[in-house]
Amino acid sequence: MTTTPEYVPTIVLSKASAGGAHEKPELTALIHGLEAFMKSAIEATGARVISVDGFTEADVDAALSQADGVVLLGGGDVDPDEYGAAERHPKLYNIDRTTDRVDIELVNQATERRLPVLAICRGMHIVNVARGGTLVQHLEPSAVVHSGGGVDAMVDHDVTLDPASQLSELYGEGTMTIRSGHHQAVDVVGAGLTATGRAADGVVEAVESTDPTSPLIAVQWHPEDGAANERDRELLFGWLTAQAREFHARQSEVAV
Repeated sequence: MTTTPEYVPTIVLSKASAGGAHEKPELTALIHGLEAFMKSAIEATGARVISVDGFTEADVDAALSQADGVVLLGGGDVDPDEYGAAERHPKLYNIDRTTDRVDIELVNQATERRLPVLAICRGMHIVNVARGGTLVQHLEPSAVVHSGGGVDAMVDHDVTLDPASQLSELYGEGTMTIRSGHHQAVDVVGAGLTATGRAADGVVEAVESTDPTSPLIAVQWHPEDGAANERDRELLFGWLTAQAREFHARQSEVAV
């Protein structure tokens, strides 16, 4: 008996935003390391990864025409001009507005095509801004430590998940320990999104699409960090690959 090989979906992986204005070189190195680990981890779930680097807004359509899913990575801060902020916090770093605009276009077109999207850290900020939301430019100290410093930027803390969320269904638990490294956060949640995870201090740690036909999960934490929980990483990346296969199957039905 011959079995049909399982379809290998194509995932477009956005360039990690590093460098730019007010660059922190030690964080740039960390970001690129996470990018490489992320690519390998997604491939381990049975997907093919295309990394987009040096893209312009005009290149997005061509990239997504062959995509079954999209990942937006972490990186530097989103330019406050993109969400209409009146002021700029002095602790902003690694701002690259060209990359911001490419990634926002990536989100907009992925939404139009109903491609499944997974967004991480800065990627969640990009998704929120693309949907008309705003950001907290710098988190003041609270009971929860959200980031270390320099090359030791990652810390662990708990996140409480909405019991009705995709993440809660995926993980089968209401509270999980995550790997965190950020100084910004979602403020006003964008249109078509809902906050589904929060830290003990109220900081939004996850958002999801309210439209089940346009699957999107965005997390503030870093499942792609080598010290993150391996099971949690595999479940989340496996969700994306499964959604990408479903997207391809739907497109194939339409084409027949």
